[in-house]
Amino acid sequence: MDLVVTGATSFLGAALIKEALLRGHQVYAVARPGSANLAALTACVTKDERCQKEQRERLHILELELGSLDKLSRMIPGSCDIFFHFGWDGSGSHNRTKTDVQQKNVEDGIKALRGARSLRCGRFVFSGSQAEYGISRVAAREDMACHPVSEYGKAKVEFGKRAAELCRRWAREEGFSMEYLHARIFSVYGPGDHPWSLVNTCLDTFLNDGPMELGACTQQWNYLYIEDLVNGLLALAFSREPESAADNGIYNLAGSKEATRPLREYVETMYRLCGSRGSYVYGKLPPNAEGPADLMPDIGKIKKRTGWTPQISFEEGIRRMIELKNRNNCILCGQALDKTELMELKGMPASAQDIPDADEIKGEQGITLRLHQCAGCGLVQFDCQPVGYYRDVIRSGGYSTTMVDLRTGQYRRLIDTYHLEGKKFLEVGCGRGEFLKVLTGFPVKAYGVEHRESLAEAAKEEGLQVVRGFAETEDTVLGEWGPYDVFLSFNFLEHQPNPGVMLDCIRNNLTEDGMGLITVPSLEYILRYNGYYELLRDHIAYYTFDTLRYLLESRGFRVLEEEMVNRDTLSVIVKKCGGRDMAGQRPASPVDVSGLKDSLGRIRQQMEEICRQLNDQGRSLAVWGASHQGFTLAATTALKDHARYIIDSAPFKQGRFAPASHLPIVAPDHWHEEPVDVILIVAPGYTREIADSIRERFGDKVKIMAMRSDKVEEL
Repeated sequence: MDLVVTGATSFLGAALIKEALLRGHQVYAVARPGSANLAALTACVTKDERCQKEQRERLHILELELGSLDKLSRMIPGSCDIFFHFGWDGSGSHNRTKTDVQQKNVEDGIKALRGARSLRCGRFVFSGSQAEYGISRVAAREDMACHPVSEYGKAKVEFGKRAAELCRRWAREEGFSMEYLHARIFSVYGPGDHPWSLVNTCLDTFLNDGPMELGACTQQWNYLYIEDLVNGLLALAFSREPESAADNGIYNLAGSKEATRPLREYVETMYRLCGSRGSYVYGKLPPNAEGPADLMPDIGKIKKRTGWTPQISFEEGIRRMIELKNRNNCILCGQALDKTELMELKGMPASAQDIPDADEIKGEQGITLRLHQCAGCGLVQFDCQPVGYYRDVIRSGGYSTTMVDLRTGQYRRLIDTYHLEGKKFLEVGCGRGEFLKVLTGFPVKAYGVEHRESLAEAAKEEGLQVVRGFAETEDTVLGEWGPYDVFLSFNFLEHQPNPGVMLDCIRNNLTEDGMGLITVPSLEYILRYNGYYELLRDHIAYYTFDTLRYLLESRGFRVLEEEMVNRDTLSVIVKKCGGRDMAGQRPASPVDVSGLKDSLGRIRQQMEEICRQLNDQGRSLAVWGASHQGFTLAATTALKDHARYIIDSAPFKQGRFAPASHLPIVAPDHWHEEPVDVILIVAPGYTREIADSIRERFGDKVKIMAMRSDKVEEL
């Protein structure tokens, strides 16, 4: 059948699309233009190479705002069979209370209904919510009265009533029959859910041996695994038996009656399945926007119509999620990692780019990271899953004088030394084109590929030749301009959970004598200067010249030059060669991290002393640099309790909060509203630039300090 799915990149939308493709349906996936989550749709296609091409042909991605869904017939040829409407703006507890946000959702939903009518769909399936029932102490049945508490629940009820009436009116007045199905979905969990959901937060915290603060958790609860939910929705959408006249089109989708139990039992089950690691305490957090409601759903109605019942127990679902979260093999050579880690870092930020807003910090906590070294190839790496945005290149300092000068020098030397004038250059992971723009000043042809749609579009607006894409598989074609003579990769490889696949893809997009310039952060630098705060989850791998060379040679590249640039970065020039050196020397020398461990204690002690002295003097402190270094130092030292805020020039970070420490991130001009006496610069490579900016903006009113290696210095 031909299906339309709005909210296609959401947790529910992506899961349903994946299953629909597996079943052989054609899917029109509707997502917001430039959505940062479009990668969720790429993941919907099976990894089975025999089926990939056929599924890609049946998946049609349409970018359209929710307010324009009534125009879908202009984008989809012919008619469709079933319309799934999951698009609903305003995530987060705070947005559920906003009347204007929720009312717009209702009006957008009516436009979706009209869009389904124009496509002559036979059924319209809407994702309702248990929030429609409100606070109830009895089993929730579809025929009971609704008393929603939040604006979110009220809007879901209102839309259901209006949509059902419209469908009845169209049937009476126009003879057009479209069955309206209202799926009241209860609490769903599984892979792909928000990282701040209760299940994900508990698992991440317990697996990382951390403390978990919770609400009372005394209410009755009911969980449903995402796979079971999708099967239930499809069973309802494809049910052969028409609804009886006595029914109202509403169906509860939830776990079985036996799955309803106190929420504490679910928490304690997760704790046990995580090996009883970490800790938890109840009564620390307030209830959500709907209040402390009991979830006691009755799913008899959908079972009677379709025969559907949930199949996956909570224990089995959690085991599946834990298996996905744990990673035990080397990302370079595939050998099993030793069970004993080099170093454990507690209270670390969960990411450097998923910066929480005011709603999200309520459930956001630091995590524990464990650093390992592969005994086979020597690569130092974290044993966790990569951050969700590892395919994207997000640079906040790309246009700085320091980085522009560095790239200009690298380009000039590469082009002059190897006579590359007039050649095609491809930057793999070009972000919004910060470094690509510098390249256009040289006599070469400059192209770029970037995964995140919004960044690729921003680069195009700068007049750059950039295409959206990612080196996902070895046969992925990177843009339409290849084959390329030279590739560029700036501080991107260290984010990749499959670096070999990425390099295979790049190699296949090069000419026979193609070359490359690659930079990655230097593990040697981190070890030499004992900067534990340089470690972060985003950088899943930490390369030395030896391990980087081994990786490149094993993927068919010969290293021509190696150098350290900007004090902390490895830079290599490579050339494509005829074969792969898979049996090359594996650098397995043990890494000594004793200096990093010592620096962790030493820096903490120094920060504690600085903050104590400033407090005794009645002087205030702020941090400059919402970078991973700044986030880590704020989260793991006294800065989290004493700093007023973190200054950063990147607009997309301002108004948010540092992960783990929750310090507010502000623009430089915020200092005039809330002046501080001391600013601590935490931005290696940009210290001098920032210090000059502080003096220019604030004069001599501010004392400037900077993090230098493993100690703080006054400038």
